[in-house]
Amino acid sequence: MKRWKYLLIVSSVLLVGCGPATPELGLLEEAAEAMGSLRAVSETTGVVLEGSGRTYRLGQNQTPRADLPYYEIENYRLAIDFANQRWQLRQDRTTTFFTGNPLFGVRQTFGLDGDVAYDEGDDGFVQASDRVASQRRAELYHNPLGIILLGLDETSTASNLRDEGGDHVVDIAAADGAQFTLYVDADTLHPSRVVSARYHPMLGDVTYETIFEDYAESGGLGGFQARLTLPRQYTINLDEYTIAEYRVTSDTQGAVGDLSVSAAPAPPDEVVVESEEVANGVWHLRGGSHHSALVEFDDFLALIEAPQSEARTLAVIEHARELVPDTPLQYVVNTHHHFDHAMGIRAAVSEGLTVITHEINAGFFEDIVARQHTIEQDALARNPQPLNIETVNGDDTYELSSGRRTLEISRIVGDQHSDGILMAYLPAVRERILFQVDAFSPGAAAAPFAAALLENIEEKNLRINTIVPLHGPGTATLDDLEEAVEQEGRR
Repeated sequence: MKRWKYLLIVSSVLLVGCGPATPELGLLEEAAEAMGSLRAVSETTGVVLEGSGRTYRLGQNQTPRADLPYYEIENYRLAIDFANQRWQLRQDRTTTFFTGNPLFGVRQTFGLDGDVAYDEGDDGFVQASDRVASQRRAELYHNPLGIILLGLDETSTASNLRDEGGDHVVDIAAADGAQFTLYVDADTLHPSRVVSARYHPMLGDVTYETIFEDYAESGGLGGFQARLTLPRQYTINLDEYTIAEYRVTSDTQGAVGDLSVSAAPAPPDEVVVESEEVANGVWHLRGGSHHSALVEFDDFLALIEAPQSEARTLAVIEHARELVPDTPLQYVVNTHHHFDHAMGIRAAVSEGLTVITHEINAGFFEDIVARQHTIEQDALARNPQPLNIETVNGDDTYELSSGRRTLEISRIVGDQHSDGILMAYLPAVRERILFQVDAFSPGAAAAPFAAALLENIEEKNLRINTIVPLHGPGTATLDDLEEAVEQEGRR
């Protein structure tokens, strides 16, 4: 896409009396005038937004339909360099929810430099994936200035002018094929929201929407350069979920600064699965931050947890089948609905596995499996399979049994991390193995959910030899859990 210089020519032509070429362009020009003037908008090369707000943790709520937990945001600063196709966001996050890893004013920095998306980590700036880069390019146009500049660009196409509710609506296609829908308030002619489509690996095809409200004159000295009228409230929605809200001031006359960045090459998406046999026919499948377990029965295999990503789950399934090639892999036990522990469920369904989860999560997984994945085709889109689901009901114990082995699956009652979180237990004397995740992670700095796990163990009179955690470096014992509870009590 060309830079914005040509807009100076457009505005100069308009000043001598030429009208817009199409009704769609006419609407864009009227919106620019409503924000200050067509010339002022056309001459804008950058903007800095500063303020505070909230960001919401998508896929981390107490139940699938509960409100999302959120971080309070301070020192929010979004600098956008339209001329060079760059932006950078810095914000400080503070946790407001119960967690073992709270943040207190922790700085987060990420952005876009042309075609390179990046995140700032301990080792400097690290390049993000191509998907992230594509989504961050769209962010250039999810603000009133960016979308008007894009719509007026001679390489873009504005079409399909229509009215919806109290808005005038126009579709805008960028030269690279990116599609946006702009809504303009029919009374004020201020842009009211921008909508585009994007892909989410868990939710599939989603609608990404930024709503603009409470317009006011922007900062700056004014004088010969017009002061623009811009929104002070931004709300960002992903489908039905609100994922961010910001209250800001905007300055188009301040220094955006040099937003160029030298990002390291993106690391390869390599999935490593390492297995340790913790008992005869029971394996801990480790790798990265999220693990799984495999249990062999006489007639079938059961996988506990399909976490983190499609790639990881498919690798875990392949590894499980290599470990026990003559027994079919039939089940996957989902501990809870949180996205980092359920991201591989669609992949598991594509491989024909039956999902076992708590009844609280059943409707959620029915929706997840039914969702469309057309922007990118995942494993289930490529190999459609029906969802076969069995549920743990209430506080009852679900038994998965074959031959001499029984796996008892039950809810961790009173867990403040997730209402529908499950643990699984092998009661045989030679085993007495407990599988769980997020309730207790050996080596973690804090263990706020460990007490609930211990209470459930005691109330069910479970005799534990080994705890197989699905976070952390290895297995643990009941003594380790009790010590963690004591330490948390002292905290």
